[in-house]
Amino acid sequence: MKNFIKGFFVGIANITPGISGSALLVSLNLYEKCINSISNIFKDFKSNFKFLFPIAIGVLFGTFLFSNVIFYFYNNYNVITTLVFIGFIFGTIPSLFKEASKKGFKKRYILIFIFTFFIGILFLKCKTNNVVTNINIIYLLIIGFIIGCSMIIPGISSTVILSILGFYNIYLISINTLNINYLIPIFIGIALSIFLLSKLINFLLNKYFGYTYFAILGFVISTIPGLINYKIILNNDLIIGLILSIVAFIITNNQLKKQN
Repeated sequence: MKNFIKGFFVGIANITPGISGSALLVSLNLYEKCINSISNIFKDFKSNFKFLFPIAIGVLFGTFLFSNVIFYFYNNYNVITTLVFIGFIFGTIPSLFKEASKKGFKKRYILIFIFTFFIGILFLKCKTNNVVTNINIIYLLIIGFIIGCSMIIPGISSTVILSILGFYNIYLISINTLNINYLIPIFIGIALSIFLLSKLINFLLNKYFGYTYFAILGFVISTIPGLINYKIILNNDLIIGLILSIVAFIITNNQLKKQN
């Protein structure tokens, strides 16, 4: 049940502007386990399937049930909602640094952290006015494959990628209307991407754990400045948002301490 709930929140994160579902998996201490289970799915199918299934179902429920709700809050309470997510991310940072350093720390890790941090910021700041006019199965498979890549690489938001490609609104409408003709090829592309890329990430975690985890950490933390897309004005929304952000930080930090 716990993994279903965690997957549920990952599903919500995947459709939230600027938020990375895989970054949330890292924050919930599920990322490494998920990568290992996906990349070795056929070696111990029963055990891996038992672990991944509730997470996957949770992701689907979170995505489909909250596609309208999350955007209502973002459109009507943008500052408050954003600050709550920032508080959540800040609350995960102490646990993430501890996890990244569990096999030892080297000063050179800081360089890869800084590099991926700035790459993440630049990516999240990308904007586009592209409009998609020609949609076919191949295009949808490619879209799914790209979304899958963003789900595996923490800090890279699939919503940002879809906006860059001019497909974001189409994707949301497809989810809300259950457009099977679009969703099936997209999900096939996502599944292929996650399976193939998870093997690479699993290899890197096994061979270069410190470098890989600090690279991931840079992407995760880059989502914080990437989320701030408004001018800071002292008003009720800002005050309420800051209070809820502190609450989110305390709750998240305490929960992760209990897990560790």
